Amino acid sequence: MHITSVDRPPAHLVLGSDTLRLVTAARTAVDKDIRTWEALSRTTDFAEGAQL
Repeated sequence: MHITSVDRPPAHLVLGSDTLRLVTAARTAVDKDIRTWEALSRTTDFAEGAQL
């Protein structure tokens, strides 16, 4: 497959197995943090109907 021939090329293309491993590990860590702190994150929402 050639990236130049696809109809919708990816917005993010990770090249190389070493880079793929590093990016995957970083995303896994971020996803874990998001899950761990999701409840706290949601408590920072503006009240319904609040104006900025």
